[in-house]
Amino acid sequence: MGRSAVEIKRPDFQVIIYNGDLVIQIKMLLQQIEKSLWHNSIRFLRNNKKWLPRPEPETFEQRLELLKKIEAEVNRIVVDVVFPPNGEYKLPPMPEEPTYDPALGEQKFKTSKQLVSIRGVEEIHTELIHRQYGLAAVAGGFISSHDFNFIRDRLNRNLLKNQFAIWRVPAPWLPRTKRAVGAKSGSGKGNIHYYVTPVRAKRIILELGGYVMELEARAYLMHLCERFRFPVEFVSEKILEEKKLQEKKVEEMNVNKFNWDLALKYNMQDCHRWLSYYDIAFKCDEELLFIPFRWFILVTAGLPFSALCLCISLSLALHLDESTRTHCGVVNYLPSISAAVASFSPERYIWRFFVALHSAPRIVAALAFKNFLLTSPLRPLNDRIWFELACQIACFVNIAESLFLLLLTTASSTESHAIHKISFLGFGLCSILYMLSATSLLQYSGRRRTSSLDSTTAMVFFSCDKCSEALKKNQVEKHGFKCRNATYSCLDCGQAFSRVSYKDHIRCVTENKKYGGKNYTEKENKGEAKQNRWIEQVERAIENVRDQGLKDLLQQIHGFNNIPRKEAKFVNFLQNSIKIRDRSLCVKAWNCISEQALKMQQEAEKTELNENEGCNSQDEKKSLNCKQETSGNDSGKVEKMKTKKKELKENGASENDHSNSEQKIVTTNGVKKFKWKRAIKRTLKEAENGQMKMKRLRTKVIESYLASGQCNGNAENPEAIFNVKLQSLGLQLLNVVIILDRMIGDSELLDDFYCNDDEPVAPTLFTLCIRQLALKQNGNIDSLPSSIVQKIVLLNYNINHMIEIQHDYVTFEYCWICIGKDCNLDWPNIYKKCFRGMKPEEFFIFSAINGIATEALWQRMNDEEKEKLRHSKNEILRHTALLMLDPSIFKTIQYKSITVAAYHGWPGAMFAWLGSRNESLQNVNYEEMILDKLNIHHSLTFNPIELSILIAIHNRQYHLLRYLPVANVTNSFHHLFPYGHVPLHFMRQLFNIPSVECHLNEKLSNYLRSVACSLVEWMSEYELRRFRRQLAATDEFWINVNVCVCVKRVTQTRLLLHVRVRVRVRVRLRVVNVGTDDLKLS
Repeated sequence: MGRSAVEIKRPDFQVIIYNGDLVIQIKMLLQQIEKSLWHNSIRFLRNNKKWLPRPEPETFEQRLELLKKIEAEVNRIVVDVVFPPNGEYKLPPMPEEPTYDPALGEQKFKTSKQLVSIRGVEEIHTELIHRQYGLAAVAGGFISSHDFNFIRDRLNRNLLKNQFAIWRVPAPWLPRTKRAVGAKSGSGKGNIHYYVTPVRAKRIILELGGYVMELEARAYLMHLCERFRFPVEFVSEKILEEKKLQEKKVEEMNVNKFNWDLALKYNMQDCHRWLSYYDIAFKCDEELLFIPFRWFILVTAGLPFSALCLCISLSLALHLDESTRTHCGVVNYLPSISAAVASFSPERYIWRFFVALHSAPRIVAALAFKNFLLTSPLRPLNDRIWFELACQIACFVNIAESLFLLLLTTASSTESHAIHKISFLGFGLCSILYMLSATSLLQYSGRRRTSSLDSTTAMVFFSCDKCSEALKKNQVEKHGFKCRNATYSCLDCGQAFSRVSYKDHIRCVTENKKYGGKNYTEKENKGEAKQNRWIEQVERAIENVRDQGLKDLLQQIHGFNNIPRKEAKFVNFLQNSIKIRDRSLCVKAWNCISEQALKMQQEAEKTELNENEGCNSQDEKKSLNCKQETSGNDSGKVEKMKTKKKELKENGASENDHSNSEQKIVTTNGVKKFKWKRAIKRTLKEAENGQMKMKRLRTKVIESYLASGQCNGNAENPEAIFNVKLQSLGLQLLNVVIILDRMIGDSELLDDFYCNDDEPVAPTLFTLCIRQLALKQNGNIDSLPSSIVQKIVLLNYNINHMIEIQHDYVTFEYCWICIGKDCNLDWPNIYKKCFRGMKPEEFFIFSAINGIATEALWQRMNDEEKEKLRHSKNEILRHTALLMLDPSIFKTIQYKSITVAAYHGWPGAMFAWLGSRNESLQNVNYEEMILDKLNIHHSLTFNPIELSILIAIHNRQYHLLRYLPVANVTNSFHHLFPYGHVPLHFMRQLFNIPSVECHLNEKLSNYLRSVACSLVEWMSEYELRRFRRQLAATDEFWINVNVCVCVKRVTQTRLLLHVRVRVRVRVRLRVVNVGTDDLKLS
């Protein structure tokens, strides 16, 4: 495209479009005021080209139209500008607190938050005084003195010549209090901390005017909107006018008559009950008189009753003899109703007046009921012609009933018998007709039900019996705040429930079963049946458990219908969904449910055996096989506990199948099925060194098989069965010698199983094998299943780490290592064995390291040992000894002890000094010991957890992060790096995490990444550049990539927080035409 120029000459200025660029040249004929304006505007546009609207016009006509708009804007500004009369063009400073005059009795006061001062819409300060630009509140909020100072500094710095800004809100006057740290509850309000200014919605906060264009005003004010803690928008005179026109247009075009004003005015669906008083006050017009419909009915029905009582009373007082006289001479004590209301004066006039007074509201009620039926949004009426006609007829009959009643009252039987008789017949006939028609029409108009077609059995719908709204199960609780004391009915089965009992209605009939007829049989969902049995086990566990903490946990998961049936998933479910951080408590809950599963299995076995007693055929034997479904637990949780203990005493070990296969128990006439694998292993264990020749082994096992009486003369070959079972065991064959090495191990394993007075180091044979393989550093475990290998590796890591952190202080033996059922370290049993095997001095050091030191352990030592510990070089040992001597120094040495424990990586000592108890470590709470002994109250005035986390990362003590809670460590970096210098090895340790720690703590990598981002954000720009240069000099590519990702994330966050101007504001208003049948008040 070649170069071209188009020149437009005008008496005011000259415009040249040169090569696609717009150039505005100011001429000498402009006045001084216009020249100042144009110089300011052009300078602003030249320095802030990013605020120019895009895309730019492409044609000459569009550019010429833009030029005309600029000219019109200039002329409007020059003509319409009104400067402040006081000559103050910049924002004045706002006082931080109001001034009080003691001479007038004024003094500082404390008050509540007064949230009512920001509710509703501003009614006065909603217009621009200078009719140019400003900031307006979108919702209510408070403005502090810091906000005023920030806006004043930024705006006054940008204002040019002949531009001004003024405040439209008062100075801060509403006090805000702040309680002192550690203040007790109930001690009253704290001291006044600062003052704020309350602002309602649509309130103009400040105005900007003078010789300023809209583009400049937006650049000045748009970035200030982000300073406020409530939504604020840029407004101009034109924007406010457009909003008014748009609101008026919406109001005119809206065809939905059920708006807020109408709903609140007539209290539709009893909305006054659940709406706030302020909603009614701010969104509804004022009412001269408000009468609840219930009281309207009571007053209307009470008028005839009151007249009747009054007439009878007057008859007894004024006309007793005449009203009780009869023609047959029978004495009456009370007058008849007809005589009391129609025979005497003034009774007859009182009766007629009250009946006439109550007839008018009855006519109004008839018209209201007709309108209610015709405008009821409960369901669309396809046949509205006959329905509207029926409503009109019912209304006419109701009015005729009221008129007949009025005529019946006016014309008594003594005055006009014929008119009285006709009126009575008409009243009775109209009453019957109106009763039948009104009930039928009401039932027809309110017959609204939500279909549950194609829905699953788990989806249950309820209907509110008070407002007939259809609700899902998760919506019933929220709906209870609208309709209080209401009952709910199931839409499928029609059963009624209260606000509490509906939670137990989990399943209901399906559509196929409901409409399938009498002969329909529903297929059983196998997965659903298993889940139902599992939920039943949870319910039985809740009933039988005695531990209150465990019972509360099981009651929390009782309402869930998706409880996992595998141990690993079950523990993850409790930790993630129920937020239970204590893994030991989760394992206890699993064991409790597993025991109930075992009991239910045993009950099912007994029931089936009693029903099928006497079955001898092979097919009938197979039908008696009771399959016990394991829960994927590699350690074999679901097993008979009594059988294990008995076999453990008799044979030295019990057989525990740790695979995920199904165990089968087959009985026939009270004789158990022969266990080939158990017999082979038992025979090998009885042999010397666990070795035996194959021929001799085969002979002994087959003899045991024949002696058991299981051979019933069938065609099975015992030798073939033996060979198959032997191959499935996977034992080691050395020529003709079979060695029991993989399943049981050598004799050293059995020696380690019993130590310290025959106390086992593992509860089961499976956990014993895991312990032995974890202690063997060169054991071959590659051929084992992956889940078993993972347990062994994690246990080996924990054992090595436990020995490493205390080998410099005490002598620890491997026979003291105990394993629990979950294949983790069993700390209580480890403490017991160490207590029996260590010397008193060594065990006190061990207890100080693990946070279990008590005064009883301190008294076991002699004076020389105590004096040695008091002067120990290790601060934890020294502080623990001093604490035993003088508990009052706990507060003085607590902070130092926590940081030293974090430095050495001692989780038990850290929790003990923190004053909390960890269920896995079973540590002692030193703070609780002090409270019991000195009867004093102590609370932490600092938060050492953040610094402990940083120290643990600095010293590669990642295992501490498994026990410490997640915390934001941004405020503790200056303690670890007081000079702002971050060493490279600290950042290296944030990303070089051991893989074993990631298995033990799944969220460790994500947390350390967030710590790295916080560290990058905390570092100064100079320090960050120095650190990146130092990192670039190394060849650690992975750390460099992660640091770059953190820097990029922090940079994006900073850019988002410092965005100042939005180029365009697009207001999209959409007029929603809502039909009368689509109203939902919520």
